Amino acid sequence: MYFLFWTLVLVVGIYFLYQNRDQKEDWLVLKLVGYYFLGSFHFNLNGLVLPLGFAVSLFLKPRENRAVKRGAAIFGLVMMIIGLILR
Repeated sequence: MYFLFWTLVLVVGIYFLYQNRDQKEDWLVLKLVGYYFLGSFHFNLNGLVLPLGFAVSLFLKPRENRAVKRGAAIFGLVMMIIGLILR
């Protein structure tokens, strides 16, 4: 049940980000999922958690739907932080 709830949160979050897009773009849903996973990627160094994926996403400069893709990376970062707190 726990897994189902967080999967539903992920799907609803990606859906709302998709609905807030500025322009029509091919494969945008998959790109948003990729930005989400990039934002949630972290590196654990002796208990120190470094959000490495989010740092990488700051250097990416997409041409279309920039704010939505940045929002997906931030959403991934927030979900990573929630996951670390609940662990």
